[in-house]
Parts: sequence; structure tokens; C-alpha cells
Amino acid sequence: MKTILAPGFILLLLGLVCSAGELRVATVDLPRVLAGYQKAQEVAKELKSREVSFRKELDDLRLEGRRLVAEVDGLRQLSLDPALSASEREAKQRGLESKLADLQAFGVRYDGVKSQREAELQAQAARVNKSVLDDVMTATRGVGEKDGFHLILNASKANPVGSDVLFSRGVDDVTEKVLTRLNATAVPARTPNP
Repeated sequence: MKTILAPGFILLLLGLVCSAGELRVATVDLPRVLAGYQKAQEVAKELKSREVSFRKELDDLRLEGRRLVAEVDGLRQLSLDPALSASEREAKQRGLESKLADLQAFGVRYDGVKSQREAELQAQAARVNKSVLDDVMTATRGVGEKDGFHLILNASKANPVGSDVLFSRGVDDVTEKVLTRLNATAVPARTPNP
């Protein structure tokens, strides 16, 4: 439905602006802007660093889980060992039951940590991506207003199917102006910790 309404809306807008005077249209290559924006690059590095830290934390927890599983297996073997006296086997069985409870508690803790970290990463990514896109929109709007454009469309050269423009001729490309404006005002990005 979006693909039907969006072109119709653009045509209506073009018709209204054309009737009022000359329509000034420009394009911007959004993927190129995002790839060249310093803050976006810093944010991506920070998110990647947090993801690596998260994966390491999970790997450490998995090692702890494997240790518990090995202890459970060892106690299970000992609790069934006919060479041990009945009282020793019974003691090993109690130890096994205790370790099984520890293993179950560990599984709950592991799942909780994993879910919490994934949610934190997703929330942080959403926050910082919104911030970057807000910056891009503000810079694009500023270039459009300064240069007197009525409409600036996304015209991705790397992925034309994913852009809003499949063909244009004689239309200004303001990608470099937007990038210059973004990087001129860029403050080193610091992603807030949740």
C-alpha cells in the first residue's frame, strides 16, 4: 500500500508545486551519507564493541555451564558405581541432585542474562540509529532550505531498487553538501550506557 500511495502523493505534490512555479528537486545518496558520516561510523564501532563484550560474557557463562554439566556427569557416574558402598552412592546421589538444581538455576540465569543483554543492545542500537538519522534529516533539510530545493529524494546509487528514485536527469545531487554539513558539526559520538 505504501508503494501505491507514496508515488501518488509525490505526483500530487509535484503538480501543486509546478503550478506555483519552478520545482527544484535534488537527490541525496542516503547509504553514502551514512557511510561517510563520522558520527555514524563511531556509533557503529561502539555498538560492535558492546556486541563483542556481550558475546564474551556469554562465552564465559557457557564455560561455566559446561563445567557444571561435567560435574553432574561425574556425580551421576559415581552414584551408579557398584564399587562404592551404598552409603557412598547415596551421598553421591544427593550431591548429584544438588548439582542438578545448580545447573537448572544456571540455565535460568544464562537465559536471563542473554535476554537482558540482547534487549539492551537492541534498545541502544535503536536510540543511536535514530539520533544519526535525525542528524541526517536535519542536515538534508538545512541544505534544501539554503539552496532553495522543494524536494530532496533518496537516490541510492549502490542499491537503486531500495531508493526512491530509479532515474533522474539534470537533478542536483546534494550528497556531498549534506556530508560536509554533517561532518562539520560532528561532535564525537558517545553512546549512552543503558
